[in-house]
Amino acid sequence: MTDSDNLLVSRGRVLMEQPVDEEMFGLEPQNGNFYGFNASAARIWALIEQPQSLDALCATLAEEFDVVPATCRADTLAMLRELEADGLVTLTTPDA
Repeated sequence: MTDSDNLLVSRGRVLMEQPVDEEMFGLEPQNGNFYGFNASAARIWALIEQPQSLDALCATLAEEFDVVPATCRADTLAMLRELEADGLVTLTTPDA
């Protein structure tokens, strides 16, 4: 098992969101930080409105974006780690 197995992904903060075409912009009202999400990042943000496993998230994304599952998982986890560093998402294991 790797450190990314069985991760539960959930939002860590509330953003004031504004969709623009397939992208999304978000303002974090507590600190004033502004975020821009491309189409795939915006879809990830929408999907984690309700917490879900990394496996379920990647399965949905791989199908919707027609990408190889292993590539999808690696890219998604990298993006989620960046969002986690900013406090926008939390990544927890069921044992946590």
